[in-house]
Amino acid sequence: MRSVGLVLLASSVLVGGGAVWGLRSLSSANAAPTPVALSGRTQVVVAAKSIGFGEPIDAASLKLQPWPEGAAPAGAFRSVAELTAGGVNRIALAPIAANEPILPQRISGPGGRATLSGVVRAGMRASTIRVDDVMGVGGFVLPGDFVDVLVTRGEGENDVMRTDILLEGVRVLGVDQQADQSKNEPLVAKAATIEVTPAQAQKLALAGQVGTLSLALRSAEEPLARGDNAVRTVRTGDLTLAAAAAPAPRTRPARIVRRASPQGPSVQVWRGAEASSVAVARE
Repeated sequence: MRSVGLVLLASSVLVGGGAVWGLRSLSSANAAPTPVALSGRTQVVVAAKSIGFGEPIDAASLKLQPWPEGAAPAGAFRSVAELTAGGVNRIALAPIAANEPILPQRISGPGGRATLSGVVRAGMRASTIRVDDVMGVGGFVLPGDFVDVLVTRGEGENDVMRTDILLEGVRVLGVDQQADQSKNEPLVAKAATIEVTPAQAQKLALAGQVGTLSLALRSAEEPLARGDNAVRTVRTGDLTLAAAAAPAPRTRPARIVRRASPQGPSVQVWRGAEASSVAVARE
């Protein structure tokens, strides 16, 4: 009997140890996956510090950052020497944050300048329109915003005016001589440069000759035009608000008071709604 007890005790110990080992194995399987091995990573050139619009990009402002091989941004540079080849600096065409990858479309070519042409997308044009402190939305239109362009002109005779939406959801490239998208302060300017197609540039040139152009700032949540064309042309007559037809006030009828006429000839005299008779002497 004693040997049988020892066998049962040994079996219990083995079963318990197996259960503990199984629980530990299950916990290890559910643990967080191991990070990607360094062999699957590459290096990407990023900004070592914040770089503002128009600032030169030199070796001191760049560094190499490990990056997953399959997630590297398209066009990213893989070495600092590739950007600073020949000892000629490039210029930032847009603000670049620290640790942000350096991409070709955000910097100029070797020895380039911070020109507006480097910001205009392929197939587009930069066109400038004249604005003032009111038509420029009080100076709150800044580079990088999206606006609608309105044209106001005369129509026919009798001083009839009309306003149409000429362009919708166009991007502002610059305000006066300022093209830095990192600026946040309102800027009262005399001109705004917007990015348009060649056909839209022709419309702007013609509209500037026949009428007055103004800007309408679009919401940051809806920067692009939806193309619904829901807004119609507004004319001078549309500015009159149609007053609701109010019922005519109820008035009591005038009470005519007649005084008793005296005996003999008389003359009836009216004073407002009151009549009276005046006796006339006989001959």
